[in-house]
Amino acid sequence: MKKVIPMILLAMLPAFAMAGGKEDKIRQLMEAQGLLSMFEAQLEMGKVQSEKAGKQMMDQLLSQINPNEEFQARFTEAFNNYMTKVTAPWGAEEIVSVWGQYYGQHFTEKELDSLVEFYTSSIGRKEVKASKSALTEFTVHFQKLGEPIFQKATQEYINELKLVARECNCQK
Repeated sequence: MKKVIPMILLAMLPAFAMAGGKEDKIRQLMEAQGLLSMFEAQLEMGKVQSEKAGKQMMDQLLSQINPNEEFQARFTEAFNNYMTKVTAPWGAEEIVSVWGQYYGQHFTEKELDSLVEFYTSSIGRKEVKASKSALTEFTVHFQKLGEPIFQKATQEYINELKLVARECNCQK
């Protein structure tokens, strides 16, 4: 029995190596196509949009009150809490992994090698088609994950702003 377990583990090593190899190749391809930087830019854009929305809500509230320094600090803390809650909890590594799930299923490792080397070849046309298909599923995936986070954080932010404004008792 003691000899069987190492043999099984040794037999499984190529599968583990292949999984990492395929993900690495997908990462190389994503970088070559500029997809990884595009996804990172989309994450940053979402953060900027959330910050803009949060500041607009804060500005609207502050236009109606005149808080002292203590309550200004609390409003700032509420804004920072809001930003923490609406910032996407996934990063580049998870993006590569999820993209690999939807995209990588369309290609073998050999095909990925061909795509990295010969992006303009006939296999490149297949890649464009698969990218369009995967991008739709990928976008829906993160929209579904992000929507409840954004809605909950926005409601909590509004409630916190109202509480701080009430406690401030600093109407204009």
